[in-house]
Amino acid sequence: MKKYSVNKFKMKNILLLSFSLFIFINIACSNPENDLNNFLTKKEIQYEEIAFEIGDAYWNFYSAEAEADLKSPKQKFYNLLHNDTLNTLINTWYPKRNEITDTILQRRIEKWHLVLLSASVEYDKEVMELRNELEEMMEVSGEKDNSNYDFDGKMLELIKLRNQKSIELGYDNYVHLSFETNGLGYEWFMDFVNQMGKLTYAPYNNLVEKVKDENNTKDFEQRNLFQFIGQFYGNNDPIKVKTKDNIELVKISLNNIGINYDELPAKLVEMKLPDGVGGQGLMINIPNDFRAVMTLGMDISVWMHEMGHGLHGLFNSINTPILEGYEWIPGNANASFAEGMAETSAWFSRNIEWQKKYTNLTEVQINERKLIANKYAPAFIRYHLYNFMRETELYLNPEKDYDEIQKELAKKYFLIDSEKFRTQGLKNIIYVSYPLYLQNYLLADIVACQIHNTLEEKFGKDYAFNKEVGAYLIQHFYSKGEYYDWNKRLEKGTGKALDINSYLDYYEIK
Repeated sequence: MKKYSVNKFKMKNILLLSFSLFIFINIACSNPENDLNNFLTKKEIQYEEIAFEIGDAYWNFYSAEAEADLKSPKQKFYNLLHNDTLNTLINTWYPKRNEITDTILQRRIEKWHLVLLSASVEYDKEVMELRNELEEMMEVSGEKDNSNYDFDGKMLELIKLRNQKSIELGYDNYVHLSFETNGLGYEWFMDFVNQMGKLTYAPYNNLVEKVKDENNTKDFEQRNLFQFIGQFYGNNDPIKVKTKDNIELVKISLNNIGINYDELPAKLVEMKLPDGVGGQGLMINIPNDFRAVMTLGMDISVWMHEMGHGLHGLFNSINTPILEGYEWIPGNANASFAEGMAETSAWFSRNIEWQKKYTNLTEVQINERKLIANKYAPAFIRYHLYNFMRETELYLNPEKDYDEIQKELAKKYFLIDSEKFRTQGLKNIIYVSYPLYLQNYLLADIVACQIHNTLEEKFGKDYAFNKEVGAYLIQHFYSKGEYYDWNKRLEKGTGKALDINSYLDYYEIK
């Protein structure tokens, strides 16, 4: 009996030692970064599959090519982005992301953090439900009677909900959360707004005073402002284009810089779009499916802008879904840079050599138009400031009436007597589907200006006809997706971060 007990004791020790050795070997062989990478890869495959679905749904929403089912993919995004394991993992790794040796994995963690933070608001059940309702009422192919629908009341309700959800996450309001996730930062953004307002005040005020003197009046009216804006756009965008086939001119312009449109998985169409939307370029599948729809009568610069969105996605070679830059969740892509890439494409149609070849304008006329555009550029910039700040103020000061906000900003940026300013309602698909997005268009203009200055420095004044330009854009701005921060991408491609002064110099604003 005693002998059996000893053998049994030895057997237990052997088994315990074997088990301990097994655990040790597994721990030693386990690599936390590999485990993290494998888990995120599975989630990113799911993420991209849903992105395909929602991209296709928004294409149908804008093109009316088929019925737009926005609800199903949004629900799938909700299920994915509210997954407890995913959120716990990102919350655990994000604070110690700098310990990760794989820099791509490190960047993925950063992007997942921003996506999940944004999803806490935009993919909240209540927010989703109200967004879906508003989008259905604005859908191009929709058959619902929306004549009695309270767009303003429902939009204010959505703004209140976004603020409420942001406060629950510890933010002052939705603006602070949004600018943490969009890559700009609230403090940087407000400093930018103040700088642009201050630097354009004097030249804009000179325009206003001149109108008053010419009309022998003390008042500057709204119609005078729209004349300023009309003068800017009328002389800044190309006119008298020789060909009426915009798609063909897009193809030619791309071929001039070494990009063959016919080899790209791209689709361009034209039709009537919802109010406030001139064109919509959608990367359905990065980098394999780009589609763009333009509202009727858009000029070539709008077509080139939307095609620029396509180039940005179609030449993305990062091959990591969360770094490819899908637009469906705020925080995934930097929208200012994305719009900057679109405007970089549009700016080829503003190149003097391009206009000399493809418009009926003489070089003298082109230069005269540039002088007029420069003259009214301060009004153009302040018009942008007004447009995005009125939405921003809705979130910053929810107690204020929207009409009151518009009148105060009209006095600040347009120097128009607030009581005589005609306000607008809140029915705007941008406010619903792309909240706090409008500042990206002014930033895009600055980005495009900076890049085109660089192209001229490197390739000469006729860079719009240099086959090496396309390769330069692909290498420095398209290929790496969201791997680098937007300002880092600008630095790599132009040698410096966002340059406001060079932009003002381009328009001769002093």
